[in-house]
Formats: sequence, structure tokens, C-alpha cells
Amino acid sequence: MRALLVNPWVYDFKAFDFWNKPVGLLIIASILKKLGFEIDFIDCMDRASPYFKTNTKTDIWGRGKYIHEVVKKPEIFKKIPRYYKRYGMPRKLFLRIINEIDEPDIIFITSTMTYWYPGLFEAIKILKEKFPKTKIILGGIYATLCEKHAKEYSGADIIFTGPSEKHLIKLISDLGYIQNTKLELDYVTPDFSFYKKLHYGVILTSRGCPFDCTYCATKFLCPKFLVLSNKAIIEQLNYFSGKTKNIAFFDDALLYNKNFLKLLEEIIKRKYNINLHASNGLHCRYINEKIARLMFDANFKTIYLSLETINPEVQKTTGGKVYTEEFINAVNILIKNGFAPDAIHTYILFGIPGQGYEEIIDSIKLCHNLGVHSHLCEFSPIPHTREFKKTDLSEDTDPLYHNNLFYTWYYPDPKPLLYHKIKNQLSRRI
Repeated sequence: MRALLVNPWVYDFKAFDFWNKPVGLLIIASILKKLGFEIDFIDCMDRASPYFKTNTKTDIWGRGKYIHEVVKKPEIFKKIPRYYKRYGMPRKLFLRIINEIDEPDIIFITSTMTYWYPGLFEAIKILKEKFPKTKIILGGIYATLCEKHAKEYSGADIIFTGPSEKHLIKLISDLGYIQNTKLELDYVTPDFSFYKKLHYGVILTSRGCPFDCTYCATKFLCPKFLVLSNKAIIEQLNYFSGKTKNIAFFDDALLYNKNFLKLLEEIIKRKYNINLHASNGLHCRYINEKIARLMFDANFKTIYLSLETINPEVQKTTGGKVYTEEFINAVNILIKNGFAPDAIHTYILFGIPGQGYEEIIDSIKLCHNLGVHSHLCEFSPIPHTREFKKTDLSEDTDPLYHNNLFYTWYYPDPKPLLYHKIKNQLSRRI
């Protein structure tokens, strides 16, 4: 049996390889291997692909810009004064690769941002034309959040929603690709062996999040908080060690993992020659002297914290993820335990319905006063969240309206003066 797994292109006004790997698709690859499948794997967003004649520039932490091609803007975006682009491998290269592989028995294609579906649809169309008899299974974030849209417009034969481990074996068994099996799968680790070269590795020590922020869909995507054993994480670190210098932890709630302290101690003990990064916004209230010191000794090079806003009312009404005092305390503890302010980054949310821009300016000023970086996270109206219900969008609205740049700055009214005001504030460092 043979399966083809595809991570499609990104269509957007901006995209950057911020330690991005299709972890869900790589978990499916692990499961399929256990079931005896031969696998072809195509990651259209792999900047280190051996198919590329030239690679894009990579920073010291393994990140970098994607190659891209300018494409026609959808009508919805006609007022946006920016180029719309297809990010990832050239289309002709994708065609060449699928012409070189054997016909698959089944195709799995993943999805991420809901408003990136044009690249997904293009890949499905190409695969349908090349392999008309092969069923295409679409999964991932877009497929789960916009299931109705995906069923109606994607062209996929099956829409697979939610986490992959739970229903995958039954699905492919029902389709007749395997005999009914009693294979028990706990938390499966992603298989990175398909990458000939790695600028970085990505690790999840857990899935889901115990919190329920009003602007986040994690609870819908993964209702339960699941923790991977430290043994499995060490196995992944051992695999990456020697293949890459940078590893990013992508957990939604890394510090909530009760095993994380012992994991840090084990990492320190093993003396890996790697740089670690906490790339998703850490929960500031869980940062104390001990964990800060262990993270520093384990060689974490970048720390990303969630602040979102310093408005206490907004902090409370959006879920109480962090309060300003907790953020300030976390920054001070990290600096006290060895982290330079330049290694600390802060996410600030902009564009929540009803949010005033003054609080964004004040949030940026606080970061500058503390000497840490601030990064603007433009609000995206995500289906199945409480903030989405406050917008004038419906579940049937074209997911292109979820685009964070479009929704925040150009819908319903352009805000160029406000945009420049906030961008100017971001560029100032005290």
C-alpha cells in the first residue's frame, strides 16, 4: 500500500517560516508507517527542499523567508494595496514531483489557516487530475473549523476533522485499505525522517490547552489536554541532535505540562549542543525562579510571552490568560536568571472587536520600558470562538474574511493612519 502526504502552499499577503512544520501530517505519517504503508511526502513549504536550486536565507535560529510568486488577488481583497502571493515551491516543481512518484492508493492533505484554503484547493485540483482514481482525505485546522465549506468547495473525497490518532485507523480500515486492526496508539510522535535537511526541529510535549480564551479555537480543535511522556520527547531530541542546531517547542501551554521541569533537568544532564526556543506565547503566571533558571541552563535562546493587552477589563473578559503584573513579574524573573531582555519577545493582540487602539500603544510602551521585544498579532476572526460571534461574519462567510491583515486593517474600513501610528510605535525602543 502506498500513501501520498501533502502539505500545500500558502496564499497570503505575507508569510514567514517561523519554525513551521506540518506536525499533524507527520503524525499521520508515523501511524501509516506502523500500518505498513509506503509513503511519498511533499512539503510545499520546505525551504530546505533538495528540489530547490537555491535556498532562501536563514537566520541564526533556522527561520527565514519563503520563496513566492505573485498571483491574482481574490475580489474580496481588491482594496488591499499589497501583492497577493503563493508561498512555497514553484507550481511547476510540484507537478514534476507528482509525475515522478508511483500512483498512491490514498492521499492525505493537511490544512492550517482557514484563509489559506486557495493553495489547498489548487493542490487538490492538481492531484485529482493526476490521480483521478485515488481518494483524497483532507484534514487539519481549516478542515475542522470550516468543515461545511471544505465539504462543499475543496474537492476532497473525505473531510477528516479533529486530532488524527483517534479515528484514523478506523477510517482507513472502513475504506478497505487495511484489515481491521487492534493496533493501540497512544500519543504518536511526528516522523521527520522525510526531510533531507532540517533548518530546525519542532517538538510538542502536549496537545491542547487547559485555558479557554475567547479568541482561540484550541478547545474546539483539541478538547482534551494531552501530555506526551518525557521519554518520547527525549527520543525526538536525540533524533534532532546532530541534524540541526535549533528546536522550537510549539505547545499551546508548555509550562502547564507537569513533566516539563523534569524534562528540563534531563536536557541539562544530557548536555545537548542545541538551541531551544519557546515559540508560542508562554503563560506568564507559571514562570518562577526555578523554571526560569532551568530554561536558561537548558539553553533556551528565545522566549515568547503572551501579554495580548494591558487593559485589565479586556484581560478579564477574554479569559484571564495573563494580567499585567504577572507579565512584568515574568520578565523580571527571566532577566534575573540570565536571559537578556533582547531574548524575550512579547505577543500583543490587536483588532479584537471593540478594542481601542490606545491600549495597544500602551502595551507596546510597557514592553519598550522593560527592554523586551513586542510583536503585533493581528486579530483573526476564528470560527467556533466567542470573539467570532461578536463580528458581523457567519459560519457561512467565505474564510478569506478571516485573513488577519484584511480583517484588522481593511474590513470594514481601511485604517492606514492607525496602522502607521502603531507600526511607528513598534519601531521605537527605549
